[in-house]
Amino acid sequence: MGMDLSVKTFRHEPEYFEAGPHPIAKAVKTAAVDIPARAPVVLNTDGKLALISVTKGGTDTAPTYTVSATGLYGIVPEAAAKDEDAVVYLTGEFFADSMTLPDNAKAADIEVELRKIGIFLK
Repeated sequence: MGMDLSVKTFRHEPEYFEAGPHPIAKAVKTAAVDIPARAPVVLNTDGKLALISVTKGGTDTAPTYTVSATGLYGIVPEAAAKDEDAVVYLTGEFFADSMTLPDNAKAADIEVELRKIGIFLK
């Protein structure tokens, strides 16, 4: 009797975003810009939701990218248009690969900042 020890990849539809069974704290804020679903957001100076930013540095041949998560507030589960109210998850567990991030940003860039506000990535 043999055992199949090959690596298996399982997929499911729809793709899950929430990873934990625990209650998630929510708030409602107004979006300052169009925000895609599952995006981490910050509060701007007006107290409205904005996207995290990525700044390019370095040289043209060896660019570096810095992700600014200053004022990180939470994650928006559904898309929101500018000046529309949006639900924001303030705590909880989420799958990192399901988040919507700006170009050249990785979940690892904001993982520590998210942990500080009670959001944990898997």
